[in-house]
Amino acid sequence: MRKVYAAELRDSWPAWLGVSLAFVITNLSFVNSALVLRSGWAAVAAGKIDMMDSADFTLTPVSNFVFSGIVGLTVIATSTSMVVDSRRGSLARLGVAGAAPGQIVSSIMTQLVAVSVLSALIANIIAAATLDPFLHFLTVGVESGLVLEQPAPVYDVGVMVLANAVCIGVALLGGYGQARRAATIPPVEALRQAVAAPGERMTVLRWIGAALCVVVIVALFAGIFVMMQFRTSETVSTLMQMALAALLVFTVLVAMVAPLLIGPLARGWTALVPFRGPTWQIARKNVYVRGSRFSRSVVPIVFTIALMLGLLSLGPTIFATSAASGFEGGPITLDKAGMGAFLSLLGPALAIALAGGVGNLFMMSKQRDAELALFGITGATPTQRRVLPILEAIILTVTATIPAVLALALMLTYLYISFTGAGLVAVLSVPLSAWVVGVGATGLIMVAATFLPTLSALRLPEPRVVARLAAE
Repeated sequence: MRKVYAAELRDSWPAWLGVSLAFVITNLSFVNSALVLRSGWAAVAAGKIDMMDSADFTLTPVSNFVFSGIVGLTVIATSTSMVVDSRRGSLARLGVAGAAPGQIVSSIMTQLVAVSVLSALIANIIAAATLDPFLHFLTVGVESGLVLEQPAPVYDVGVMVLANAVCIGVALLGGYGQARRAATIPPVEALRQAVAAPGERMTVLRWIGAALCVVVIVALFAGIFVMMQFRTSETVSTLMQMALAALLVFTVLVAMVAPLLIGPLARGWTALVPFRGPTWQIARKNVYVRGSRFSRSVVPIVFTIALMLGLLSLGPTIFATSAASGFEGGPITLDKAGMGAFLSLLGPALAIALAGGVGNLFMMSKQRDAELALFGITGATPTQRRVLPILEAIILTVTATIPAVLALALMLTYLYISFTGAGLVAVLSVPLSAWVVGVGATGLIMVAATFLPTLSALRLPEPRVVARLAAE
């Protein structure tokens, strides 16, 4: 079977290449957080930084591990599922050749390990090269102007390897379920699904995951009233992080119920658009027939927009609440680093989500090329073929924005209740820049990731494009 695994690995690398960005960014987040944590504690032990001023280096990285792990687990699971779906024909041939389900699982897991290890090596190089400037970024206050002494970077190979191992574990955990699901499909059915987008059902694990998310959200809101009974100088800061956790858990809930939510949501809002042009109608129907592939493409974008809206609304809300409550300097010091505290807290998880969204769209580019070629064969004009991927990106972005806005509303509700309970005058603020960057910029990135990969295929004869995909 070693030769079979090696052959599968050689044949599958183009599919994994499309989603490898998410693996690299996830590894980079883990390794970077580990090195910052190691450097921070070394500086505290040496007496260069006071323990009370070390939160950005000793506490925030721990939060990064949690946030990045949650987002990374979800994004890697969807990315792995996209790759597995794209290779159902190859997996079916393995089954027809006599491979047992366990051997098919082993083949997919071998690919996952190879991709994760290679991504870890790339991430280690980037993390080592950027550690010093990142520590500098954390020590320089953006708004406050306060400068802390920068910890000396500590390049601990053992810590990096441990972070790699944790990240590889996250990747294997996220991909194992997808591998088992693919291995249990009969070979004939897998061959059929290789040419028809498979549907997606709510599995028992999804229902359990959704129920756990609801329990966690309820517990987070209940925690407000518990914390009000034991107030400290860090109470408001802790509530702020719990609000971010509520936003993130709600987004995970959306990912869990995606088979029930994303498709009907897209059909619902696109049906309300009064435009009835043929290009728009083709774009609408095209995303519907993709079934689960469409919902899996939407999930990382939901994470991206929700985290970006939360990141860009949290600071203005805190400062507006501070001003309304009569705190001239603000009741929260933001870990002495202004916007840097928010970026260091949510930035890694946001990067993973964005990488997952872009990677999934790149992975679908060959199928998109074939679809556009078929549209050309059936009479679509070159202009219509160029507009279709742009409309697809718009549908993806708007569909993802709706649950992302609900996640933002939940976070703001949490902040309002918690700040009011803490005796502050809660003022919620979502600046225009949050919408421009969170929705507008994300939409432009998705348009680029959807449209640009099609340009080369649009210059080729349509039968050649279709034949190329069929040959794979």
